Amino acid sequence: MKTLHKQRKMFTGKAASPGYVIAKVKLIARQKVVISHQKILKAGITGQIDFFHKGIAQVKKEISNLRDLALKMAGKEEAKIFDSHLMILQDPFLIENTTSFIKSEQYNAGYAFHICMQNLIDSFESNGGILKERVQDLKDIYNRVLFHLSNDKGDFELDEEVEDGVVFVGFSIGPNLLMRFKKGKILGLATDSGSVTSHVSILARSMQIPAVMGIANLSTFVNEDDLVILDGTNGIVIVNPDEQDLNKYKKQIEVFQNQKLELFTMRDLEPITMDGKYIRLSANIERYEEASEIGSFGAAGVGLYRSEFLYFGRDTLPTRKEQAEAYRNVTHQLHPLPVTIRTLDAGSDKMLSSISSEPESNPFMGWRSIRLCLDQKDIFKEQLKGLIEAGDLGNLKIMFPMISSVDEIEKIKEIYEGCCVELREEGLEIPKIELGAMIEIPAAVMIMEEIAKRVDFVSIGTNDLIQFTIAVDRSNGKIASLYEPHHPAVLRSVKMIVDAAHKEGIPVSVCGEMASDPISALLLVGLGVDELSMASWCIMECKKIIRSVNYDEARAISSEALKFSDSVSVNAFLKKKYYQKMKGLGISTFITLSDIFSEDGDRITLTY
Repeated sequence: MKTLHKQRKMFTGKAASPGYVIAKVKLIARQKVVISHQKILKAGITGQIDFFHKGIAQVKKEISNLRDLALKMAGKEEAKIFDSHLMILQDPFLIENTTSFIKSEQYNAGYAFHICMQNLIDSFESNGGILKERVQDLKDIYNRVLFHLSNDKGDFELDEEVEDGVVFVGFSIGPNLLMRFKKGKILGLATDSGSVTSHVSILARSMQIPAVMGIANLSTFVNEDDLVILDGTNGIVIVNPDEQDLNKYKKQIEVFQNQKLELFTMRDLEPITMDGKYIRLSANIERYEEASEIGSFGAAGVGLYRSEFLYFGRDTLPTRKEQAEAYRNVTHQLHPLPVTIRTLDAGSDKMLSSISSEPESNPFMGWRSIRLCLDQKDIFKEQLKGLIEAGDLGNLKIMFPMISSVDEIEKIKEIYEGCCVELREEGLEIPKIELGAMIEIPAAVMIMEEIAKRVDFVSIGTNDLIQFTIAVDRSNGKIASLYEPHHPAVLRSVKMIVDAAHKEGIPVSVCGEMASDPISALLLVGLGVDELSMASWCIMECKKIIRSVNYDEARAISSEALKFSDSVSVNAFLKKKYYQKMKGLGISTFITLSDIFSEDGDRITLTY
């Protein structure tokens, strides 16, 4: 009997957790519950409210158990992911809205919770930005609570057996599901939805489980027990791979395992090129608790601490005392290493519940970041005072986001000096703190010479700079292919920033995603960038690359790259120059899509 040949398919998504896996698929169906929709008698209201509270209490117990398991399996910081789930369950707004709905509309507890939670999920999804990335947390809670409030709990697909060594594929996979299984059960994750900053991505990286997120409709193209290659380093999933794929990735898995062992030998070495140029490698962090981890990856400090995460998930603004304590936890713990803290970068795309705002048609270019802070001076001053208090050891640098004019810098410095005067009157000794500008708007690039005269350092936020320079929303799937970090306009902007800053004797760092991409990192080094700041786990790989090149050669290659008029030519040139170098180092992140393509048109089915 002739065996049916399964069609090879390749998908691309977001590289969420590095590594490579060859294994069979375990499809995770969307969790389903039957939501009854019943009117209740007035006499039954109290009973339904009690039933609702019991369901919440049961889920709290389950989440607490998962947190304990995460602490044992993944560590203290990853266990904190489940703290956010507990915060949702304890949210007075959600609890009161549900009980009020039961009382006023006289509906059963399950339906009341469904309505209130769905409204919350919809509001997060419509806001976009950070809030949209947290929707999966809400859905995890939604499913768990409804399981306990449902009339037919048998449809909740949570307890199915999983064989050892599979790749989970589904529309979405929450951290709750991931934590149910012992290490080794799950070798990889691939989802239709999700982002690299979602909690399940963070947890996967911590547990060293390769993951690819955001592959549209992947779960509809994959069958149970299909063999897949999952490349979490480059965001690639190959379904029903052929022999050429298998041979390539078997070798790559071996290289990756050896590389992981070798990379840890880099931890205590300096990131110095072969001809003696030092490039500072720092870590990006979102929570002050992460500061304890960065040393184990060889970071030379914090290049970006996103302070807005201190403001999210609460109904009131953090006090000056709370902020000073959080920031001091980082500056004191890492002293004498430098710590760069970005002031509040919130706005209409990631609005705080404690700040009222009108809806905006284009929030990314709206009332956000430094614009919000300059309008809400009391909030800004409270943060600046907390930062100044935390800078008492002299290793703090403060960075201001989304600068677009000299006038903004002058206003910032005026407010900052006012804070210093008020703190001196309180008897506080004011430490020396460097003030810097985050360059992520083309207007700032055009006036870099004026900006450089007024700040102590600049940091390039390449994520937004690329978007704004070439007018491409990278979250828009229809035009995502146009989001090109090596676009000549982007490279020339970086060069203009570096030249203007160095003319005034101030350093330049890059804290966007370009910094952690190997070939982009070398390009940035060649353009004269002094510091690269990235996710901690990328540092040792970047250090290995830097220690394997000559600075003069990198400068010459970057200078040549600037002469091209299109990104295709730039990418082809860089690949030609650096491919053998990367291959010789065993740098796994340099398997590109073009390396997998074949001239045989029948070999590949590429699906987006």
